[in-house]
Amino acid sequence: MLSFAAYLCGALLIDVRALPRGRFADRPVWAIALAILTLSLVFGFWFCLSWRPIFSSVSALITLLVVTLISDHKYRNTQEPLSFVDFALIPQIWRHPRLYQAEFLHHPLFYVGLAGLGGIIFGWCRYLEPTMLPEYGRWEWAAAGVGLFVLVVYWLVAGPLPKWLIAGVYRRMIPADSVRYVREIGLAASLTAGLVGWRHAPSGSHIWPTPVPIAKHVGDAPIVIAVQSESFSDLYRAGLHDERLPAFESAQARALAYGRLKVPVQGAWTLRSEFVFLTGREIDVIGIDALHPYLRLNNPPRSIAHQMRDAGFATAFVHPFDMAFFNRKTALPKLGFDKLLDETHFAGTVREGYYVPDLALADQILSLAKQEKRPFFCMAATMENHNPWDKRRLLQINTPIERYLYHRRNADRMIARLIEGLEQIGRPAVFAFYGDHVPAIRSFGFPYADPRTDYFIMGLRDGVWLSGSRRDLGLHELADIIIKSLDRVGCADGK
Repeated sequence: MLSFAAYLCGALLIDVRALPRGRFADRPVWAIALAILTLSLVFGFWFCLSWRPIFSSVSALITLLVVTLISDHKYRNTQEPLSFVDFALIPQIWRHPRLYQAEFLHHPLFYVGLAGLGGIIFGWCRYLEPTMLPEYGRWEWAAAGVGLFVLVVYWLVAGPLPKWLIAGVYRRMIPADSVRYVREIGLAASLTAGLVGWRHAPSGSHIWPTPVPIAKHVGDAPIVIAVQSESFSDLYRAGLHDERLPAFESAQARALAYGRLKVPVQGAWTLRSEFVFLTGREIDVIGIDALHPYLRLNNPPRSIAHQMRDAGFATAFVHPFDMAFFNRKTALPKLGFDKLLDETHFAGTVREGYYVPDLALADQILSLAKQEKRPFFCMAATMENHNPWDKRRLLQINTPIERYLYHRRNADRMIARLIEGLEQIGRPAVFAFYGDHVPAIRSFGFPYADPRTDYFIMGLRDGVWLSGSRRDLGLHELADIIIKSLDRVGCADGK
């Protein structure tokens, strides 16, 4: 009992130090109680494995310290601490360790370290601390303890909790904001409260307004391309760097609409920007699901892809990476896409740095558009300029900034190629381009004073790009402007 009490004091001290920090005295009583419950479960996990209280206390403290350090690292790089949805990403961290700067997971020394840790654990349990299990019926007691622990965890995750409890926790966790969670109730309580609150599915988060349908096209089958460019930002306009992008600036000069774009994330979580664009809804309206919109999508909203498909368009989503990442393979068909193209469709493509180059993506998009005789809508999420921008990425380039700028120039070339390709195809077209979030590069002053990215929407009719004006807006407004632009390029009377 004494070891558990000492552990609890140490664990609460670690929890208080998690970023972003808030005052422990300001936490509500329910949050402190939930933190104690969460920390007790961590202790219970190790105790059920070892039945040694001192070992369990030390192991639980180390576990909590590791989780806190990971959360702090994430906060420093993305301005967002850990939330419960991050634990759903563990399988993809294992499959794609480079994305999470966790390549050590596949290094032989990591397994040597695990073996050494296993040796320490064996020695502790064998020689330092005896088990609390009785001599007789030892396995029965062990099985009963493990069973009880599993039942408690299952009860929290999926068991029959009272509706008033789930609804009450949900109300306290709205709006979804992991920064606020940790600052106000601490990391440990926020993980459990987020999970419990997520189990509540209020009607407001699953009832979506019906968008205005797209008019049937007249004349040649139009093409609509929307490109979500990884970590793209016009640093020149933002006053962060003097390098200019000729194709991007030329596109804006000939665009129906262009300007600065308010996006829901900073430095990471491309998925949220993608969802906001597709659905035309601000991220806050979907409750705790905003933390990972594709984690469950049982009653999906109407998206721009649905609208396009209802108007006779073929719909495709192209992402030159693992489509199981972020659960896209399951979610995107529910959001109106008939065809998904992932990294397997770029087999043999020479990488630029770590990922499939933007120019190869542009060629794939144009090839699809040429082959499709029906009206065609394609959304593409680029991958080339995804972090990390480490020293192994481009050996001939010395700094993260220069590596980022190198890939950004390729994004600019992609814009030029798509514009030229659409002109050559000769059909009415709408071309939209935007950055999903600013790059998480500290040399640019991360976190950014202005975390907006940039966008443009171009309209091609009779071989001419239609003119427009600057409009700074939110990402959720972009789909409606694309639809209005489609009316301009696709109506026979020119309206």
